[in-house]
Amino acid sequence: MQGRPRDMDSSRVDGLAARQPLVSVGIPTFNRPEGLRRTLRLITSQTYRNLEILISDNASPGPETEKVVRDFSATDARIIYFRQPANIGAIANFRFVLAKASGEYFMWAADDDEWDARFIETCLAAAGTSCSVMTKFHTIFRAQNTRQENPVPTLSPDLSLPQNVISFFANMQPSLFYGLHPRKSVLFTLKGSYFDFYDCYVVLRIILESGFRTIDCSLYGAGVDTPSYEVKYANAKNLKFWPFFLHSSLALVRSSRLSMVEKCKLWLSLLQLVRRLRHHHAP
Repeated sequence: MQGRPRDMDSSRVDGLAARQPLVSVGIPTFNRPEGLRRTLRLITSQTYRNLEILISDNASPGPETEKVVRDFSATDARIIYFRQPANIGAIANFRFVLAKASGEYFMWAADDDEWDARFIETCLAAAGTSCSVMTKFHTIFRAQNTRQENPVPTLSPDLSLPQNVISFFANMQPSLFYGLHPRKSVLFTLKGSYFDFYDCYVVLRIILESGFRTIDCSLYGAGVDTPSYEVKYANAKNLKFWPFFLHSSLALVRSSRLSMVEKCKLWLSLLQLVRRLRHHHAP
């Protein structure tokens, strides 16, 4: 069986996995067979075994993407493959894999990123029943064969909620979206509109509603296959900041865990954040 630790009897591994929470890994993909092959190799080799691996092929042209999946699924029954009859768009594809998930925990996996073999095991060990977890991460620039370490905000259920929000606003890393989440805490993403900085809005909602923890070890690599980093938002050449500001403001206002004074202070911090974003992304 692909990815099994060689020093353990396979029946013992299956027995251990059956007593651990099921983690669903959703991989939306489109026409990147070699990236998908790398992703599947790394995910099927995770030290944490009790996984369901959901792949949604967004109507890739040609047979190459499906062939990659069939190669892995022939020796790994955890893989479940869906091929969309027509391209449904990237956002709908991300939502599709979540809608199909049945695990207690859920993770999105990009077909251009890289996971250390201990990534899921480490995140799950730090998670609670309602707490999302993400490790530090590095950016892999494959064209230059270099990597860049990235700081992450300090987030913890042991800190106050305002402290967590302020820490996130000070270092708003969208890659936290790719951490491990209790599945019920991200079901809200199945509905509603998509907008620029939506991944950051999702992380803010999780912080406000269920909690987030970051841990100080780098087990995740954000892959960049292009010559330089490109912003992956709805329209990177004409970013819209108002929807992010509006939805984030509503999330703060609706939080039952914040006092009115805390909401006002955090709203002012959000306003400053959006101003920094506009300045950073100014043409």
